[in-house]
Amino acid sequence: MSVTGGVVEAEEIRLGGIVLRFLIDGPTSGGGVTMFEMTVAPGAGMPIPHHHVGFDESGYGVSGRLRFMLDGQSMDTGPGDLVWIERGKVHAFTNPFDEPARVLCTITPGVLGAEYFREIRGLLAGGGPPDVKAMVAVMLKHGLVPVKAE
Repeated sequence: MSVTGGVVEAEEIRLGGIVLRFLIDGPTSGGGVTMFEMTVAPGAGMPIPHHHVGFDESGYGVSGRLRFMLDGQSMDTGPGDLVWIERGKVHAFTNPFDEPARVLCTITPGVLGAEYFREIRGLLAGGGPPDVKAMVAVMLKHGLVPVKAE
């Protein structure tokens, strides 16, 4: 991420069927907030239930729909819907629908940023199934705690 004349030049990170465009990378911009646009292709998602230590997350639906699991409750969200995920709340999401979903995400405070997603991208780069222990280690390092599905 860089700023030229007040305009942010966003960094884009691809993780399979998920594309993240970082607008504000909290850890490199003072830590107040991280903000990114996330596009989730049909069939993609973050199916690993987890919770956050030390930060809250929100997702504002821009287009398409996502299915969120939040504290054991499933909900479908779309344009204009806001999902608020307080630290400690177990959550995951998928896109079981026929069109991509776009969501504007914020992390407060901005302690989680692009570096986490770069590390995950590196683990996925080899093709084949990811190394689960390595994925868990990266998640824990950045304040995400995987939780076994019930």
